[in-house]
Amino acid sequence: MYEFKLPDIGEGLSEAELLEWIVQVGDRVREGDDVAMISTDKVNVDLTSPATGVVSELFGEPGDVINVGTLIMRIDDGSASQAESRPVSVSTIAHEITAGAGDGNRASPAGAPVRAAPIVRRYAAEKEVDITQVAGTGPGGQVLRGDIDAFVTAAQGVPDEPAPGRRLKLSGPRLAAAQRLAQAHRTQVTTTVSFEVRADALLASLEQLSAGAQDDSIRLTPTALVAQCLAAALGKHPHFNAIIREQDQELLMPESVNLGLAVDTEEGLMVPVIRGLDQMSAFEIATEIDRMAGLARNGVLALDDVKDSSFTLSSTGSLERATITATTPIINYPNVATLWVSRINDRPRVVDGALCAGPMMACSLSFDHRFLHGADAMTFINDLSKELESSL
Repeated sequence: MYEFKLPDIGEGLSEAELLEWIVQVGDRVREGDDVAMISTDKVNVDLTSPATGVVSELFGEPGDVINVGTLIMRIDDGSASQAESRPVSVSTIAHEITAGAGDGNRASPAGAPVRAAPIVRRYAAEKEVDITQVAGTGPGGQVLRGDIDAFVTAAQGVPDEPAPGRRLKLSGPRLAAAQRLAQAHRTQVTTTVSFEVRADALLASLEQLSAGAQDDSIRLTPTALVAQCLAAALGKHPHFNAIIREQDQELLMPESVNLGLAVDTEEGLMVPVIRGLDQMSAFEIATEIDRMAGLARNGVLALDDVKDSSFTLSSTGSLERATITATTPIINYPNVATLWVSRINDRPRVVDGALCAGPMMACSLSFDHRFLHGADAMTFINDLSKELESSL
């Protein structure tokens, strides 16, 4: 009898919400089959069976938040050790399933399981609130942090008289992004350098490569070419292609460039990762950007799709109508640096001593001054500018 316990799915997570059982007791499964879907603070993840056999027991209901290492399933794999496993009901392991304050298996008054992110359940426990008694105002009745505050306020007899107007509560990816940005702001010593590059060669390369494309379905974009130039520059400056290990006060520099790409979605900012950027052609980069952006906007990113970025690129070119010349991008922690680029616009410039107009691209580089100094940034910017202003 194989005992399947909730595995450590990485990213420092210690618990996850059970969203759905894909199998039922009595179903036959093979190793690697999907058996359940769970939700973390970042993404939804499919759990796969670690063994082949027949599902003997399931523990937990949709809506429960389960600690890593908790028994969630027994699989009869035909081994001779069945005598070592005794039947355990859901109620006997209820103490292992954390659903904030109170009983994690209790349903809401409407009969549906309580839906709340792990961080909200912990907040409810800190406030000594029974989360099963809280009315959720989030998507699908999800309980939000503000709902806990409102419940506490009502219990104290303080009238809740909000100001008139629309409200936007942070939840899901928006809340996760807000927490990461706040952590970066609290932890990192961020310095930003803004600069401009001439985009003549970039546009010429875009036109030349697009004209010679063998597959009309792949649309080459300036962002793909910027990413390719960025990979070349990062190859010369590995300290910028790095992940901060805060506990050791050191930088981990991967052998490949794993680029985090900021994508605007209806659910908030998502940063899927394009792995092995330095090994890709411009068209391969364009294809991967299109694929990962599509997954992000459709809300189907997997946990591995957002892990282990070593540098982050943010482009607002498709969103701009005004001429943006500089910004202060917040570093995507635990990256050590982030680059923002603007839309390419004709702007005044001096060429060979003469004032003229031509295509320019504004850039802003933010870096953690604890690990990178101003001189480091200058040499990196010089090499990156040279890549961007040269023909590909």
